[in-house]
Amino acid sequence: MTYLWINPVSERMVSEQNLKRILTEHQLTQARCLEDWGSIVRKQYAQLMERADGTVADARCPEAVDLIEHYNEEKNLSIQVADIEPILIHCARELSERADLANGDKIITTPCRILAEQGNALELPRTRFVSWKDFLSELGEILEPAPEASPIPPGFFTGLSVPVVSLSGRDEIEEYLEERSRTWETESESGRKDTASAAAMNEHKPLLLELLYCRQGCHMGDGVR
Repeated sequence: MTYLWINPVSERMVSEQNLKRILTEHQLTQARCLEDWGSIVRKQYAQLMERADGTVADARCPEAVDLIEHYNEEKNLSIQVADIEPILIHCARELSERADLANGDKIITTPCRILAEQGNALELPRTRFVSWKDFLSELGEILEPAPEASPIPPGFFTGLSVPVVSLSGRDEIEEYLEERSRTWETESESGRKDTASAAAMNEHKPLLLELLYCRQGCHMGDGVR
């Protein structure tokens, strides 16, 4: 028995009829999580920000986390990276530990290759992470077009009781980080117009950075295009 978990982006890329065919022809059983990990992760961030001292970077996107860590080291920034695993990793941990799925291997599809690498590094029992694009290639199936919009677009943290700066795309993230670096170096006003970014200039005031390395969401990831 082999169980297949399809990430929300990829699930929008395949018709119900074609998915049934793929599952049948390749002897796969689709698995779903019992927990609402999106809501759980959002609550974890809310709890984290209640005691935050300074700027905290959203850790859902490993490529964005790598960029933050690079700037922390090279530009001497002090942005904390949230110690909260991506939603997809939480899902995978549940599936890996579920007693009702213990009789089979688990395949976790991802919208990008770096998230698959992060997952495989955990070495979860009988669980393999692979990008949706690479998985279909292994099966000899054709990749259907990615959706025009992400099922988890920017705005995931809307409604939290702390300021949130939402950034998507490498260029936008780097522009923000470069500006923070320049501001801290000169100890002067940056000239940014939005109040959330102005709040970021105070090192000890809680601020959450929502970060998506792919512009406007994971539907632009290298694992689905």
